[in-house]
Amino acid sequence: MTARAAMPSPALLTPAAPSRSHEAALAAIGAVGLAAALIAVGSHHEAWFDEAQAWLLARDSTLTDLLRERLHYEGSPGLWHAVLWLASHAGYPFAALWLISSAIAVSSAFLILRAAPFPVWLRFGIIGSYFFAYQYSVVARSYALDLLLVPLAACLFPQRATRPLPYAIVLGLLANTNAHSFLVAGTLCAETLLLGLRAGAWRQPAFLSSMVVFALCALSAILQAWPAPDVSFGAAGIHFDRADRLLSEAFVGGVPFGTLDVPVLVQRLAGLLILLPSLVLFHRAGTFSLVGALILSLMVFSAVQHANLWHSGFLFLVWIFGLWISWPTLNAGSRTLRRLVLASVASLVLLQDVQTAAAWIREVREPYSSGREAAALVRAARERDPAARVAAIGFKAFSIQPWFPHNVFANYVGGASNPAFYLWDRRQRFSPRVELDSFRAALAGGYDLIVLSTDLPPGLDLDAYKAAGSEEGYCVTANIPGHLIWKTDRVEDDGILLFERCRSAHDADG
Repeated sequence: MTARAAMPSPALLTPAAPSRSHEAALAAIGAVGLAAALIAVGSHHEAWFDEAQAWLLARDSTLTDLLRERLHYEGSPGLWHAVLWLASHAGYPFAALWLISSAIAVSSAFLILRAAPFPVWLRFGIIGSYFFAYQYSVVARSYALDLLLVPLAACLFPQRATRPLPYAIVLGLLANTNAHSFLVAGTLCAETLLLGLRAGAWRQPAFLSSMVVFALCALSAILQAWPAPDVSFGAAGIHFDRADRLLSEAFVGGVPFGTLDVPVLVQRLAGLLILLPSLVLFHRAGTFSLVGALILSLMVFSAVQHANLWHSGFLFLVWIFGLWISWPTLNAGSRTLRRLVLASVASLVLLQDVQTAAAWIREVREPYSSGREAAALVRAARERDPAARVAAIGFKAFSIQPWFPHNVFANYVGGASNPAFYLWDRRQRFSPRVELDSFRAALAGGYDLIVLSTDLPPGLDLDAYKAAGSEEGYCVTANIPGHLIWKTDRVEDDGILLFERCRSAHDADG
C-alpha cells in the first residue's frame, strides 16, 4: 500500500481519459486562447525582409514562373510561396501576413491538444513554447508549415506501415516546405522504407504507391529548389560551430550568436544534462536511431550551409516528434525514468514558455522591422513629388517594397516596375550589401530619396554615411529603428535611414 501511494499520479503521466467531447472542448479552448494571444501580439509585428521577399516573389510572379524559375534563386521549395501566391492573387493584404502563419500555428495547437499522448499540462506547455507561439507563428515564414506537418507526421507515425499513404502525403508536403524540412521528410521516409523492407510490406501495392507518392513530391522539391548556376549566395565553407550553436539555441540557449564564454559553456552543459532523460527514453523506445539521424542530418546541413538562429527550431520540433512517438514506452517504464523525463521536459518547456513571454513583450513594445514605417515616409515623399527618384542601399531596404504595387527603387533593375523582390543573381549590378561605395554612387546619381539599411558591415558606422551624405547636400530626414527579436534579446539590426536632398541645396539647384 505504501509503495502504491508513492507512485506518481497517472494524470501527470498520461492524458486524462474523459469523454471525447471534453477533450475536444479542451483543445478548442486552448486553440482559441493561443489565437487570442497571437492576435494581440501579431498585430504589432512589422514584417522584415525574409517575410517580404516570399510575399513579393508570390505577388509578382505567375505560379509557373514562381515554381519553375524564381525558387532556384531562393534555395527553397515552394509550398509556402504557393500559399502566398494564392493569398496575394486573391487580394489578401500584406499587412495581415502574420495571420496566415498564426492560423497555421493555431491549427497545430488544436492537433497537439487533441491528439498528442502527453499529459494536459505538457500539451499546453508545448503550444506556448517559443517556436510554436512566436518565432514560427508571429514571424510569417515557411517554418509555420512545419508546426503543423511535423505533429501530423508524429500522429500518423504508428500507422505508417498499415496506412502508409497518408503518412507519405504528409512527408511529401513536408519535403516541399523548405530545405530543412526536406531533410526531416527524407529521413523519416528512409526509416519507413527500411521498415517496409524488413517486414515484407514492399510487396504490397499500398506501400509501393506511398513510396512513389513521396518520391514524386521529393523530386518536385528538388527541381524547384536546386540552385541556379548564377545564384549569388552559397555555402561559406564548413563551420561546425554553427551546428553547435543551433543545438544550444534549440533548447536552453538565450544568448546572441558570437558569444562563447564560460556562462554559455555552462549553459550548454546544463542543456545536455536536461536532455539526457529524453535520450534514455528514446533508447528504451527504440527510437534513438531515428531521432539521432534526424538531429545529425540537420546539424551537418547547418555546418555546411548557411544557418541562422531560427533554424534551431527544427531541432526542437524533432525533439517533440521523438517524445511523441516514444511516450507509450514512458508510460510502461520505471517510476524513476518517468520522474526524470517529466522533470526534464517540464524544465525545457517552462524555459521556452518564459522566452515566449519575453519575445511577446518585446514585440509589443519595440519595432521588429523598419519597413512599414519607412514605406509610409517614402509614399508621403512621392505624393509630394510624384517624379521623385528613390534609391536603395542594402537588401534589407526591400522590406518597404510590399507596401507598393511595383518596384519603387530607381537603382534596381533599371527602375523597371517589376520585379519588386530581390533577385539573388550574380549578373545583376545591385549589391545586396551595405557598402560605402554604393552609397556614394547613389549620392552622385542625384536621387531625391535614398533608403539606407542600417545593417552595416564591420568597421563602419552610421556617422560615415551621414558624413558622405552631407558632403553631397543630403540630409537625414528619418532614422527608423528595427531589430529582429530572438527570445529575450535583439539580434540583427533592421533599421532604415532616409536621406533626402537638403532643402537649401535643392533650392540652390533649382
